Amino acid sequence: MIKQHLKIANRTSLLAINQTNKVISALKCHYPGITVTLIPVKTKGDQDQLTSLQNLGQIGIFTKALDDSILSGESDFGVHSFKDYPTILPKGLQVLAVLPRDGYLDAFIPGNGDLNFDKELILLSGSPRRKAQWLRKYPKHQFRGLRGNMATRVAKIKDSDGGIVSAPALDRLGIIPSRMKLLNWMTPAPAQGVIVVIGREDKQLSELFSVINHEETYRQSFVERDFMASVEAGCASPLGALVRNNGKNWSFEGVLLSHDGQNESKIKKIIKPNDWEFCGKYLAKELLENGGKQIMEKIKLDEPHDVLCLKQVTSQDRKKALSSNIKLNDLEVLDLEPQPFNIQSSSYFIVGSSFGAQQLSPRTSQLPEQGFCIGTKSKEILIESGYSGIIECFSTSKKLIDFIKFKELKSITYYGAKNTSEEWSSFKIKHTVTYVNTPKFPKIHRELWDAIAAFSPLGLDSLMHFNQIKTATPIVAIGPATAKAAKTYGFTNVTFAKTSKFVEVLELIQQIKK
Repeated sequence: MIKQHLKIANRTSLLAINQTNKVISALKCHYPGITVTLIPVKTKGDQDQLTSLQNLGQIGIFTKALDDSILSGESDFGVHSFKDYPTILPKGLQVLAVLPRDGYLDAFIPGNGDLNFDKELILLSGSPRRKAQWLRKYPKHQFRGLRGNMATRVAKIKDSDGGIVSAPALDRLGIIPSRMKLLNWMTPAPAQGVIVVIGREDKQLSELFSVINHEETYRQSFVERDFMASVEAGCASPLGALVRNNGKNWSFEGVLLSHDGQNESKIKKIIKPNDWEFCGKYLAKELLENGGKQIMEKIKLDEPHDVLCLKQVTSQDRKKALSSNIKLNDLEVLDLEPQPFNIQSSSYFIVGSSFGAQQLSPRTSQLPEQGFCIGTKSKEILIESGYSGIIECFSTSKKLIDFIKFKELKSITYYGAKNTSEEWSSFKIKHTVTYVNTPKFPKIHRELWDAIAAFSPLGLDSLMHFNQIKTATPIVAIGPATAKAAKTYGFTNVTFAKTSKFVEVLELIQQIKK
């Protein structure tokens, strides 16, 4: 039985809405009675319009929030530009359909001055691939980043020397500038111009969407994306791939460049359509053997450490990490839900986390005149909130407990998470829950990382519930309890910050060899 009502996880940009409407229209051609509800979703890429995409982290910048909505059951499917979707799908999701490709070229939009390519122009683009191919042709030019929705990008370009964007996106939005030039010589991103439907692994959904799936586009996109995955190039790498019809066969072209465009490895082949499931890997192997391997090694050396960070970070922390040559792919692994609580009558208080300190911030005047913090961030938050008493900081909860035992301190209250690494009551310390921390059990599409930054045993439990991570992956933990938890999962390269400071975690990551 075909499902008659669908819920669509949908980004709110005009381009995302346009692409979703194309999918809905295609469905209604076959199922006139079907109804849909749009579930608005904000992605990391929508929320941060300033950081360059390659520095924002690559756990589905524009896709993960939609995936989460589908996996939770809130939505049935989401619609994406296939070029933006990770090459490995999270468990529980599948490609339901792709629409026929309606274009794939990049477009150059001239700016506000006379267009003279012999001059030292400053152009706009957020794509390393576009920059590298352009610089190979015009090495005197320079580039600056470009973020925002498509209308914003076009406006910024028109106020500059010029810039490069996706031609299919311009066409879908009906905002094609009069002086736009199609770049026929530039190899597009894998699956550029392809609209894809991603949904739950569900027999009924598969049957429903099978009627709008364009099999040839799907197979050609598969070759391009498999080629990219096999070269081991993410969206931050200057890589392009394109499959086109060539009589009864297909023509393939792929390119990998250094970021400055000076080095290039290229491949052009005629391939048979029946080989679509495996030829991407062989094409990648040939490109790597013909100079691509050296280019890829240089790209990896030049790029920041690619780190999975098991907590959401502020823009300030992200900038701090980037200044240390570390790219944080931050992942929300815990739900933190504040709880109502009362300040207890006691001689001392303990705060174990910055989030716990935030819960106490409005009540600093009610706290005892002496307290203890695990880590310095909690102390900073309390002092900024007006606390005027004495606070001593300890790098770990164990060191704090040893200090309390040695001093034979009494009448102490711990304020913080429900789930902690210590049984506070066993040390005759009251445990007042100010927030509940529960695992989110995320599903991610990647297994390989330069390192993982872990901040609690529960956060590691959350990550490992559904995901397989290589046990040789370096783990940098915020403290010994989290490091111990990592070792129980079989990780063999584990270090921890002695002072439980985020900056020390970054320093330890810097020491890891790629």
